[in-house]
Amino acid sequence: MKKIKKMIETVIGMVVLLALLGGCAHTSQSEEQSNIDFESLNTDTQVVESQDETNVDSREEQDTAVFIDEKLDENLFISAELKMPENSLYEYAAQLKRFDYNKVQEAIGQNAEGNLAVDDGSDEFTGGSLTYQRNDMANHLDTYCSYAGEMGLTDDRDLPFMSQADAVARIQNMVGMFGVGGELEALDVVAMDSVDFENVKKAIMEDSDYQFLSAKGYGSDTFEQDMEVYRIIFRMNVNGIPVYRNEPNLRQTSERFLAYPAAVTVLLSNNGIEMISMMGMFEPYEEHQKEAVIIGEDGIKEAIMKKFGDVILTSEFKAKNIWMEYFPLLREDSFTEMDLIPVWCVEFEVDGQSVEDSRYSIRFNAITGEEIS
Repeated sequence: MKKIKKMIETVIGMVVLLALLGGCAHTSQSEEQSNIDFESLNTDTQVVESQDETNVDSREEQDTAVFIDEKLDENLFISAELKMPENSLYEYAAQLKRFDYNKVQEAIGQNAEGNLAVDDGSDEFTGGSLTYQRNDMANHLDTYCSYAGEMGLTDDRDLPFMSQADAVARIQNMVGMFGVGGELEALDVVAMDSVDFENVKKAIMEDSDYQFLSAKGYGSDTFEQDMEVYRIIFRMNVNGIPVYRNEPNLRQTSERFLAYPAAVTVLLSNNGIEMISMMGMFEPYEEHQKEAVIIGEDGIKEAIMKKFGDVILTSEFKAKNIWMEYFPLLREDSFTEMDLIPVWCVEFEVDGQSVEDSRYSIRFNAITGEEIS
């Protein structure tokens, strides 16, 4: 519930993007309490070979899945599956997107209706962002859709005006006209009609945690009888691998700002585009690439040992989830130029708590093994 409330408060203020700009820090477990005994390694690794039939950029990819179940040191364990992509990966030099206002307006259409703001390069602190609202009601619609999705108040279904698949394709085509790098993939779709909106409004007004919304006019909202809306959350992919989108949050290990998360949310109705929120978009990068040699099981274990090597762990840390993503690491002397690098993300359970409750994750450079955050 706290998660929903925080999200709705952010939406209401229309500062989703600006909030992300403020950096992100995980709640770390009382500084990893130091010093590891490197001589007590127990290597009991279970290896399982499997092949996932996935398609990346229209190419066949076969992943080798390795299940690691080891005690690395006192209070330090791994019990997670590691998938090594067999396709070649690359590092990319890129820069934050400078949107062409007129091109974006043309792609959105709707005769210049609504409020559009884009990062056109004139302000280096706007983070490759684009925001659009058809009218003031867009914030409220987003809030209702967010609440309904989190609370499970709507069905997963196609709306009469357009199927989910066609809605996703329409947004992907529109964003393609913006000229951004990467490929959009839909992560979550909420479908609502006027009856759903009325029911969700009633639920919110009866929710004691959201009484403050009455003062913001939510109680007096009305909905056209034929209103239908999709709220679609996307992630950006590079070579079929997701780009960092602030989930899980960064553990800020550097004084400098490291990256803008790539995040896209769109509201599409039977009347057209209601809202667009884009952050961390970057220019196309295909011409600037070099092949990356990725560390595997041994390199990841070495990186984890290096991270905890100078600490005595009084809490038990167990790596439970390991996956790869591209990280848009800003260069030290710039707020607009970046290097898209592959990283290994590792989520830990702490003292038997779930990864959700532990909220402890580390990103390692998948080429060098260096800790990023």
